[in-house]
Amino acid sequence: MTRPADHVLEVFLEETSERLDSIESGLLRLEKAAEPEPGLINSIFRDAHSVKAGANLLKLGTIEELAHKLENVLEQIRKERIPVTEMIITASLEAVDKLRELARDVEKSDSVSIRLHTAMLEMSVKKSLEG
Repeated sequence: MTRPADHVLEVFLEETSERLDSIESGLLRLEKAAEPEPGLINSIFRDAHSVKAGANLLKLGTIEELAHKLENVLEQIRKERIPVTEMIITASLEAVDKLRELARDVEKSDSVSIRLHTAMLEMSVKKSLEG
């Protein structure tokens, strides 16, 4: 018999997989766009926010933390505080790949380091602000 918590986790993992695919394709479209499309940026942001919120609900700290860092970068793009740069897209795509890895082995996700990925996101923002 499946426990309710198992079902919730299963739904979260399924939805997270779909949202990460959507974030990835959105980032790739954003990279190719001549001008950032607000609707596209909002869609990517909402997907990252949903991953973060679901991870919070299930107390998946590492997934929540990395999704939150990604969401923060997207929020800064959305509010036009930073431009879309190749470095930001690359760091964001790396974060998406890491989130996929964490979701694949969710039982061990809180013991996996995300220091490199958070540092890449932070550095990409810093570099974009420097011009």
